[in-house]
Amino acid sequence: MKIRILPSLVAGIMTATFFLSSCLGNDYEEIEYPSTSSITSFSIGTLHQTFYVKSSEGEDSVYTDTVSYADVPFTIDQINRKIYNKDSLPKDVDITRVVASISADYAAVYYVKNDKDTIWTTADSLDFSKPVTFKVMTFNPTLNQFDFGAPYVVSVNVHKLNPDSLVWKHFENNKFANGTTYARQKAVYTNETLYVFGETADGNVLANKASVERGNISSWAEITLPAGTNIYSATAFNNNVYFVANRELYFLENQFTKIGNSTGLTNLISVSNGKLLAYKGNENKVVTIDSEGNELTGEESNFVSGNDLNGRMSAISMPSSHNKDLWRTIVMTNNIGTSEADSTATVFSYISNDTEWVKYQPNNPTTCPNQGNISMITYDGKIYAFGEDFDYFYTSNDNGLNWNQETGYMVFPSENKNGIDKLTTYRGNGSYSAVVEENGNKGSFIWFIWEDGSATRALLNRLTPKE
Repeated sequence: MKIRILPSLVAGIMTATFFLSSCLGNDYEEIEYPSTSSITSFSIGTLHQTFYVKSSEGEDSVYTDTVSYADVPFTIDQINRKIYNKDSLPKDVDITRVVASISADYAAVYYVKNDKDTIWTTADSLDFSKPVTFKVMTFNPTLNQFDFGAPYVVSVNVHKLNPDSLVWKHFENNKFANGTTYARQKAVYTNETLYVFGETADGNVLANKASVERGNISSWAEITLPAGTNIYSATAFNNNVYFVANRELYFLENQFTKIGNSTGLTNLISVSNGKLLAYKGNENKVVTIDSEGNELTGEESNFVSGNDLNGRMSAISMPSSHNKDLWRTIVMTNNIGTSEADSTATVFSYISNDTEWVKYQPNNPTTCPNQGNISMITYDGKIYAFGEDFDYFYTSNDNGLNWNQETGYMVFPSENKNGIDKLTTYRGNGSYSAVVEENGNKGSFIWFIWEDGSATRALLNRLTPKE
């Protein structure tokens, strides 16, 4: 396209001052291309963003605020005449009203609006929900006229899904083998397999297993367990599932096998630094056991007396933040309580080179609230706790000492927001268990197993399986 302009207008354009700013500094990429009609820098400013939170009363709340994205780097591809941001903006950012900053070889920059070339100014608020075409005008002294250089296509990329929100899916028809329902249960994960140890209403104990991969689950297969199995002792260890039955140690593959000679065991707590932590209730002690079932001497630890850990509990072990050779174990149980003031969960902590377990101060305002069938998991490098009402996730950043209620994107579903019913709909009045499937590039999922074997899983968007 060529435009002939009156000499007086040409002089005005050439002498006009045009102030443009860019916050990119040296952060943007530029492919060198000699041109007198080039855009040399591009940035955006403050945008409106929508936030979804829960109020202290548990009600969904939505608000909009302004956030500066001036430091987001934009790549300028001078060869292909494309401008874009490699790192997408958050999903809930409004890009229909964007004020941009542009520097170019010449002050006269145009953009295409309604198929017409419109001069751009620093005050223009543009809609980038679709790519916008920009053109820089340049003067051709040979022809004594102004021409447009090759156009640029500018894209402002936004995540289609919020990377820090949970995506939920329910598997309604995946029932336990033989129509079994569990009155109590515990789920564990190892080697792309979920194992659920359960006890029926009439006291029978058995297990079901199913393969899981990339957020999908196979049919359940039933496995026989020995009489006297403590279903809450099931623990993933050494690529198998270990458990306690009749105060002795077993492991489970396709069938159960007794291992080692340790006796007097009532429960398994967790895996710490390559060893099992096992609880001896009659002696009120915790002992370490290796993968062959051998009880290791000289590593017994007095446990906090007066607490029954034979039943449901959640435990995690991890290297200490200040010394990777030391491991910290955190145990959470329901607080059975002795008065109405007992409103918080019971939490213990233990360091592997110590001989004492520490019971965190109960009924503190920042202690995790006591909840029915309380569960504690690690997911995305954080510790979370929740109960069978599935109202909130609670998270701790200091090894279980203090807990905060999650009110951002890490929230349980409701039918009007996540496209799935509240989890109590699937649990009904029955049992549940929860476990995390950590599988590298194949994804990281939280699985909720219901009393009949149906399941619901949650996935943090940015942990989606990679191809």
